[in-house]
Amino acid sequence: MSFKHRLEHLSQEPLEQSFKKFRLGAAIFFCGMLVVYLAAKVLTPSLAQEWVTLAGLVLVGLGFGLALLAQARMLLARLLRFWKKPE
Repeated sequence: MSFKHRLEHLSQEPLEQSFKKFRLGAAIFFCGMLVVYLAAKVLTPSLAQEWVTLAGLVLVGLGFGLALLAQARMLLARLLRFWKKPE
């Protein structure tokens, strides 16, 4: 499969589905940020606070990655649709 065909295959996903993935990623990101904030404000400095903060940072990273990939896929789909020659 050539690079062009792989790009076209990636862009076939409906934008609504990619946007749902973007919203999910953004929600996970903000939940992770909330966990980090609450761990800093509510918990006393301890090993448990560090573990909760680490869990929050993992959520932040996963959410950011998911949102970034969904946004890239939406951008790719729009660019390919714009550049595609009319048939």
